[in-house]
Amino acid sequence: MKQISILLFILSVTISNAQEVIPFELGDDNRIYLKGLINQSDTLNLVFDLGANITVLNKIKMESKNVHIKFDTIVSNGGKNGASKESKSFNNLVKIGKLDYTGKEVLGIAYPESELLDGLIGWNFFDDKIVEIDYESKELLISDHLPKYSKKFSKNKLKFINGLPYAKTILYKGKKKVKIWSMLDTGYNSTLDLYYSTAIKNKLLNEYQVIGESTSFGTDGTVTKSDYVLIPRIEIGGYEIYNMPADIAKTKVESHIPALYGGDLLKRFRIILDFKNKHVYLMPNRNINSKYQ
Repeated sequence: MKQISILLFILSVTISNAQEVIPFELGDDNRIYLKGLINQSDTLNLVFDLGANITVLNKIKMESKNVHIKFDTIVSNGGKNGASKESKSFNNLVKIGKLDYTGKEVLGIAYPESELLDGLIGWNFFDDKIVEIDYESKELLISDHLPKYSKKFSKNKLKFINGLPYAKTILYKGKKKVKIWSMLDTGYNSTLDLYYSTAIKNKLLNEYQVIGESTSFGTDGTVTKSDYVLIPRIEIGGYEIYNMPADIAKTKVESHIPALYGGDLLKRFRIILDFKNKHVYLMPNRNINSKYQ
């Protein structure tokens, strides 16, 4: 099966402009795992999640990881499939890489026992920085200024919807183009997830070859059924991708999210995020033609 047909550029750059280089592990679930501490806890496995805008602690792991935290209030937390009431703590110390970050808010969520993560680091943890995700070297590069080599990348608009970053997707439905804003969600393991309202609005259900079915579970207990389909052609950041599997929701769930990109797609690019100026820069890496999981 032909998966991707694009020109692959191999980028060789230095990282001299980076203030900090944070190593990460790419999990089998396509998520970015950083080592960190919260309030001088034991070492935590924290997912760098562009689909979150706050630091999150997995309350199930608090005792085993020696996390000491005082929750100050209860807030409504909007998730992938709905909203739930969760505990929130103010003014915490979070250590990522070699640096300490003070005054951080932390949300406490009880994830299922099977969940590997000890918590999340949201995109706005570095909202005043340039963040580069190098999936090949497995490093986050944190800088004050855009690197000069970004000119070799595809520059795209970064749109914030309800406080989360989105980039434009172009789907092909026959000869017709369907333009959709998709959240950049490094906390989601698959390729592309199209929500029910988006599928209905653009008449995407029963449009593509169905190759399976998937089920997702929200933190609020919501269960969503989706068709796992093969999309013949999409565009992301000016690059065309062919025969990519994706999820199209067929369960009606109220959500403000139109669509999202996941780690199985994002890991195929080198990504530079300029949150302040609202741009995302993309360059295919050596994973671009790897098999989808």
